[in-house]
Order: sequence, then C-alpha cells, then structure tokens
Amino acid sequence: MRANAMRPRGTRRAPGRGTHRSAPSAPDGARHTAARHTRPRHTAGAVPGPARPRARGGSALLALLLLLTGLVAAAAPAAAAPSSTVRHVQMNLAGLGYLPANGVDGIAGPVTAAAVRAFQTENCLPVDGIAGPRTGSALTGKVTAVQRAAGAAADGLYGGATRSAVLAYQRAQGLLEDGIAGPRTMAAMGIGRGDCGGGGDGGGGGGLPYPSSHALQVQWNLAGMGYLPWSGVDGISGPQTRDSLRAFQRDACIAVDGVAGPVTDSRMARQVRRVQQKAGATADGAYGPDTRSAVERYQQANGLAADGAAGPVTMRAMGIDRTMSCGGGDAGADPLPPAAGSTRERIVDTARSQLGVREWGANCNPYGWCDAWCAMFGTWVWQKAGVDVPTYAFTGAWFNWGLGNGHSSWGYDGVRAGDAVLYGSGPSSVSTSTHVDLVEKVHADGRLTVIGGNVRDAVTRRTIDPATAGIYGHVRP
Repeated sequence: MRANAMRPRGTRRAPGRGTHRSAPSAPDGARHTAARHTRPRHTAGAVPGPARPRARGGSALLALLLLLTGLVAAAAPAAAAPSSTVRHVQMNLAGLGYLPANGVDGIAGPVTAAAVRAFQTENCLPVDGIAGPRTGSALTGKVTAVQRAAGAAADGLYGGATRSAVLAYQRAQGLLEDGIAGPRTMAAMGIGRGDCGGGGDGGGGGGLPYPSSHALQVQWNLAGMGYLPWSGVDGISGPQTRDSLRAFQRDACIAVDGVAGPVTDSRMARQVRRVQQKAGATADGAYGPDTRSAVERYQQANGLAADGAAGPVTMRAMGIDRTMSCGGGDAGADPLPPAAGSTRERIVDTARSQLGVREWGANCNPYGWCDAWCAMFGTWVWQKAGVDVPTYAFTGAWFNWGLGNGHSSWGYDGVRAGDAVLYGSGPSSVSTSTHVDLVEKVHADGRLTVIGGNVRDAVTRRTIDPATAGIYGHVRP
C-alpha cells in the first residue's frame, strides 16, 4: 500500500518530502526511498476542537506509519568511512581497479562495500566493508606508491592527474592503457597488490615471507642469487629488475615475462631455501640481511669472494644447480614448456568448480576487479592450476602473452582441454578480441564444450561449433 493512500483527510505532504531516488549513475544499483510524511493542516489562529472518530482513526494510522518508518530507518546500516570521505575512498578504489569509474558518486552502497571488502581481503585487514582508519591508511598507502612509480604528486588521492600519469606509464611500458593501476600495472611498477606480511610456510611450496613490499622481497631474492646488484634493491621495479627477473625465469625454465607471478615467486623461494640450508640460515625462502650475513660467512670459510650473494660460483660450491631442469629438450626453443596432462586436468577441474558463480554490482567478481571479467576468470583458473600467467582483463593481451612465449596459435586446429580459445578477429583491441573461454572437452565430431566467465553475468558451460563460433586463436598452458 502506498503511503499517501493512508493520509487522513485534511492533511497534506510536508514540503520538500517524498520519494527520493539515487542518481541513475549510482553503481550500487540501490534506490533509497524515504517514507512520505504527513501532518495535519490547521487554519491559522484556529484552536483545534474535540477529535472526531475519523481523526482518531487517521491519527492512529499516521502514528503507526511514523513508527514503522522510524523502525526501518533505525534498522538501516549507516554508511561509514570514518577516516575520509566516501568519494575519496571510491576514487582510490576505482583508481586501483576495485570499483568501476562510474561508482564514484559519494554514495556508500553494497558495491562500494564489496570493493572495500575485496581490498581488505587482499591486504589481510579485518573484512567488514567499512573504510575505517586502518583500511583508509592502507588504501592511501597503495595509491601513494602508485603515484610515486608513475611520477605523479604523491598526495594519496587518485584523481585526474594520477590517472594521466598512470596512462603515460602504461604507454611507456606497453601495458593496456586505461589509467587504472590494476594488478598488471602494479606488478610492472613492482608494487604488491596485497600486503599480508609473513606467509612463508618453510616447506617446499610457499611464496615470499619477507615482511615488506612484494617488490622489495623480489629484489632481495634476485640480488641474493646474483641476478641483480645490491644497489638495485630499492623497492621500485624498473627495467633492471625486470631484466633480472627474465634471467631468473630462463634459468628456472618458466614463462619469461619479467613479472614475478605466483610460479616465479615459488621458484625463487625454493631456490633461496636451498641457499639458506647450505649457509646455515633459517630456510624461510626469503633472502634478507640474516641470509646475506650467513652467505658471507660461508664464502669466507670456503675462500670465496665474500659479497653475501649466492651467485654462480657460490652456488656451484654449495652444490646447487643454478639452471633448473626443463625436463629435457632445448630450453631455449620454448621458455614455457607445455603443461603436463595433470595441469590440464587441474585447469578443467578448477573451471568446473566455479560453474554458477555470478557477478555482483557493475561487473564485480571474485577473480579480479570490477570490469569485464572473462579473461580474469580464465587467467585465475590457470594460476590455480599452477600456470605462471599474469592476470589479464583484456583477452587480446592474454593471446599476445602467448605469442611472446610460443604458446599462442591462430585458429583452433589442435585445440585441447585446458586451452583458452579467443573470439573475434584478432588481439589488437577490445572491439576485435571480444571474449575468451576455457576448453573443457573436445568432442569426436569437432565440437567444443567450453567454460567461460562473464557469460550472462556468470561462469557458464556451453557447447559450440568452432567453425561458426568466431574463434580467432587459442593459447596453450
């Protein structure tokens, strides 16, 4: 029943009140409706007489309406951003790729809260969807790091000047130019997207447990193994760091892209642990001052140049193979060996496990930031299966990545389960490379059953005829 249907005779709407709707651009898709309030209309100077039964009935209805309105208003959670304005928080979330650009409207709603929760999760903060002091400080710190890397004023607010500086940085680095410091751009800048500290498992897998930024730990590990000079350990990932990463990746027989992804991190930690065990340091996979001192002592005891870096000579003395086995064949011919059958099976199993997962808000999803997410889903699946692929939002960038390491092919001939198939006419732009799916099964008649993200706003399975589906190429894991 509408509120004005219960307005007693002789009343009118209070001026300026009624139904309020948020601006159409509000990303949260929420419409806020205030209850219509009424008040009795009295003639100026008149003294109200005894209440009539109709008035008593109307007053009772009005009192009930106001009571219910008050209860609803009291139950609604207040949007909270105690450390900064909502708009300021939204600008920073959008700049880092957690919130779509049209979500910056100053209104805290479900999508903004979801973006805050995503940031909190990645940074090991209490996950409550509220940008309190700790979350606000961490968010500002990330933005400031991006601004410094891009050459913008480090004021902690991701505004137009920062977006322009990031665009220029992306152009210079050959990245997708969108002005947003998403995972790929932050990786190129050497900025860890998540800062959880710790995390070393001390075992055979693991990441990088050094309690500082991801970029700084990567540089310590590279310098500790002689790939980077000690003077290069500055927390800023530039051309020298990326060249050093490529040299390590070639020795480790993994994808050579100059980006420290999950597999690269794991291989570095594993190699560092071997050095630490030989030098008598704590084998946590993180090369730091203590490991450097232990290696210096080892070098002095064995008549080696004591610089604290386990370069080729020191590793040879320790009995550590600097070049990891690629499983036979010419390692230089293909820096990324094809994934084994078990890896392909893990890709298919992981993709199947996500069937039915839906987006929320404006393209927000659990695989990346709020944007078209078919490529984010696909690269996330590959990463979970152990493939060292960066996170991509643009499907064409994934294909170009494969071209760079010999694992992309035009067309669909020879496609297998676990491969990524791309649709459109080519990888040059978002209008020519429109979608990507993962192959679940190749049927005897040539049809493909594929699983893809962002299909009808969800992870979906379908069977296609590749001859008519518009596939321009595929990427092998």
